[in-house]
Amino acid sequence: MNRSVSIFCTIILTTVSTLHGQDACPRIMKQDSTLNNLVDPPGYTTGKPGVLGDVIRAGNGTQDMILIPGLGFGGSVFREFMETYAARYRMHAVTLPGFGGTAAPPLPPEGTSFGEQTWTNAAIAAIEKLMEDEQLQNPVLVGHWLTGTQIALRLAMKHPSKIKAVILLSGSAKMLVTAAYTPYYETPEKRIAAVDTYLAPKWFKTVTRETWDDNNFLPGDYAVNPVLGLRLWREAASPKLHVWIHYLCEFNAQDIMVELKTLTVPTLLLRPGLEGFSQSADQNYMVNYCHTSWDGVEKNSNVTVKTIPDSRVFLWLDQPQRAGDEIRLFLDRIH
Repeated sequence: MNRSVSIFCTIILTTVSTLHGQDACPRIMKQDSTLNNLVDPPGYTTGKPGVLGDVIRAGNGTQDMILIPGLGFGGSVFREFMETYAARYRMHAVTLPGFGGTAAPPLPPEGTSFGEQTWTNAAIAAIEKLMEDEQLQNPVLVGHWLTGTQIALRLAMKHPSKIKAVILLSGSAKMLVTAAYTPYYETPEKRIAAVDTYLAPKWFKTVTRETWDDNNFLPGDYAVNPVLGLRLWREAASPKLHVWIHYLCEFNAQDIMVELKTLTVPTLLLRPGLEGFSQSADQNYMVNYCHTSWDGVEKNSNVTVKTIPDSRVFLWLDQPQRAGDEIRLFLDRIH
């Protein structure tokens, strides 16, 4: 085995175990060389490029709010949130195309760098159009989990005079790997190259659905209540594999911390407690996502960090009162 392939295999195995943590039991690692998850599947009907998958409107309050769910989920995951705050906010919960039962846009030509952020930038443009069409005034942006975080922050950095505030629910700044392999991810350029050269074409391209589901997030990552966690896991597992892979590769090929120094909009980062995860070898990847990835965020005085105890990725469902109190205090303070 030549050195580049050896390095690639080591990074893959380290990344999978670090991020998705299945070390407690043998993992399914099957690949199928006949698959190509980097192109649209035969017969797949794509959506129109540059539009959102869906928009759910709710509330009659005076403050506009745009809610952006994380990877795997549609805007309906904010249903309870919108019902609770209908009198306070005028809310628009968006669905990224390809999630929530909607059609994904066409994949860019194979070989397009994931550093181009093709789908992520298209979603940003679609939300900009939503703001214009709906005449949303100084909205609060709520970004959730993977990619919802990046979209909310990039909109705020692009339009600081048009965004009132940003709220990040269980946000993650970037993909982390173990210390031995940080040289391959230590700059945005190296991170993009690692995804373009290794992760995408040598792993995700031929990964089977069975392998994907066995190595993706666990029900317990999403919610404290096991039944709720399983329901959320099933929703996250429902989108087409090529959709998940493309969005995830774009997430892996970025580092929002590099851009964060330009953020001037007041931002609240609500982190899940993840109690016990740092001591659990098969779940400490969640601490990397929701806590460690933000190391250094305190250097930006516009960012307030709060941790919600006894919560996971859907912290507003685990602890609706505590999460709601932090959001209200934050928004009242910047009013």
